[in-house]
Amino acid sequence: MEKLQYNFSSKTNKLSKFGITAGVVNSGNLEILLEKHDKVDEFFIEVNTTVPGFAAVWQAVIGDFVAKYAVGACKFTINDCGATPAIVSLRLRQLYELAASDNQNNDYTNSRYLELNARERINALVDGGCFTEIMPASNKIVSPHLGQLDLPVEFDDGAIIGTAKIAGKPVYIASQNYAFMGGAVGEVNGAKLSGICLKALKDKVSAMVFLLDSGGVRLHEANAGEIAISELIAAIIQLKLASIPVIGIVAGRNGAFGGIGIVSQCLDAIIVTENARTSVSGPEVIETVMGVAEYDSSDRALVWRTCGGRHRSIMGDAFYSSKQISDIRQKLLELLDKPTSFNEKNLLDEYQLLEQRLIDNQNSRDGIDVWAIAGLSNPQQIPDLSDSDFMELLK
Repeated sequence: MEKLQYNFSSKTNKLSKFGITAGVVNSGNLEILLEKHDKVDEFFIEVNTTVPGFAAVWQAVIGDFVAKYAVGACKFTINDCGATPAIVSLRLRQLYELAASDNQNNDYTNSRYLELNARERINALVDGGCFTEIMPASNKIVSPHLGQLDLPVEFDDGAIIGTAKIAGKPVYIASQNYAFMGGAVGEVNGAKLSGICLKALKDKVSAMVFLLDSGGVRLHEANAGEIAISELIAAIIQLKLASIPVIGIVAGRNGAFGGIGIVSQCLDAIIVTENARTSVSGPEVIETVMGVAEYDSSDRALVWRTCGGRHRSIMGDAFYSSKQISDIRQKLLELLDKPTSFNEKNLLDEYQLLEQRLIDNQNSRDGIDVWAIAGLSNPQQIPDLSDSDFMELLK
């Protein structure tokens, strides 16, 4: 990693928001944090980059930005993962415009959940302007392990947590950033997820909501990540024993796999869309271990027929929704009003259900075989149904 620092003279800014970020730490991209600087006529910027040797290019690109905008009394900190000058210019401008605007009342009603980032997903689902983030990016609590491996960090470590209301009911909510390391769980990331559960337990809120979007545990900090998953499951069980509903949404780009796949099945309920995929082992892992003849991970249609949202809802593992934000929120509201009981009898009933499922499907090779055994007519047509037709089929 190379650290670069620059000071530029500039007119004092007239921005309204600080402690905010733009971008994401991902290959060919970067993240910028905006803070206040104590010198009113000076702009300070620090760049932490994985690609050394381009100090002159950075100075030229940043100098061009400073020449166009009043950023005196501003401090920018960049975590770069190989962004090109065009991307750097774009992110600098995006952060400035975000800081200069009032986006508290953005309307996401017609948005698609899949296309929103982690914070936008929260703001789209909760009551307008009520989300209060805990341990935001401005706190700079990053992974203690990634830096030691000379890898870039992200200021929120890929987990956004906080308090909010849904239809007036106080809830705590956590959202995984799918774009940072595939939403994978590490030490800080996992501690934020389990910590918000314990705070929900202490404060006795109406529900805990997870917006899951993760491939599992980070290989870079695997031991810490595995421990974090176990702590998260323990915290979820405590919430369930206290009769606080724990509801998840799996409708993002990465789905819910590995440890987060297990977590998803520990919740009281999960909402899925056609985009959803969830399982313990990912398709590539199954192919690597069992061979391509057993499971061809390149067959995307097969993956969706066996791990996808429609398959999970047919099996009774999830509640199906269309991709629209308004429909996902409505399904969430319905589940908030239907708390479930967590006791030994329900656990034994679920165990027997899973045991019977194994017996019934021991010779099944595809989701279509499973759907036929479940009694659905014309199962081969299910992947081509519209959302409305599929939800009618589930009734």
